[in-house]
Amino acid sequence: MTGPRRTTRLDGSGQDVGQGLGRLVVTLLEVVRQVIERQALRRVELGDLSEDDVERLGRALLQLEETFDELIDRFGVVPEDLYLPFDLDALVRPAPSRRAP
Repeated sequence: MTGPRRTTRLDGSGQDVGQGLGRLVVTLLEVVRQVIERQALRRVELGDLSEDDVERLGRALLQLEETFDELIDRFGVVPEDLYLPFDLDALVRPAPSRRAP
């Protein structure tokens, strides 16, 4: 038989919780943004894209950055809040090709 369950309450206002959640969302979006940017640069370097594609991609990346900056301002996130404890380059590095025996 178990004893009564203790519930844990978080101290803080709804605004604190909202800002914390905002930081989490912005951090996750930063990961996605950096992966997209690295993939785009990789494709440009490989020559996979036409000049028009490169132009569209550049505009899309600039728009993404502007939107991201708006989110940072909206949630009051500072660069130190965006701690990414892993190697983003490893996420976009092409997998080593496997040779058939």
